[in-house]
Amino acid sequence: MIKGITRIAISGVESTGKTTLAVALSKALGAEVAFEAARTDPRVRAGTIELPDLKRLAKAQWQACLAAEDRASKSQSSAVISDTDSTVIRMWGRWAFRAEITGLETLEQWADITLLCAPNIPWIADPLRSLPDSSDRQQLHQCYLDELQNRRDHTWVLIDGLTQEKRLEQSVRAVQFFRNDPGVSE
Repeated sequence: MIKGITRIAISGVESTGKTTLAVALSKALGAEVAFEAARTDPRVRAGTIELPDLKRLAKAQWQACLAAEDRASKSQSSAVISDTDSTVIRMWGRWAFRAEITGLETLEQWADITLLCAPNIPWIADPLRSLPDSSDRQQLHQCYLDELQNRRDHTWVLIDGLTQEKRLEQSVRAVQFFRNDPGVSE
């Protein structure tokens, strides 16, 4: 990992605006983005993903994060944003396969701060999404909250604005706060 770069992970259940926020936040901060590797994965797109694929996707995401760090270093950017994280993959394993995924430590340790997007914006249909029921999304969101609260050594912030503009404001404020006092959650 390259020193001097703030590593930001955006996490949350599907259709919570993670990618939209990653793009907007990258513009606001002048950051590089590591887009979710699963979105372009042939097995995910075909709907044939199996439990062992999740570990492969975690490795692909970590590699995308390292590539974004390299781009940030070359462009002298001070931040890298990943629009997914180990929590997404861990929850995917638990929710879809009722199984624990091992080998996520490298990706889990990559981020300096995690922005957790709340499922309080409208769900938008997408061929890769499977949770249109808001109660399912809320239940899964609670699992994300529990997971991040159990990671006591990691800074994270709940992003729950009802519009993309409010979410961006919250995110910029959270990153600025973190940069001024790393290790302290809001």
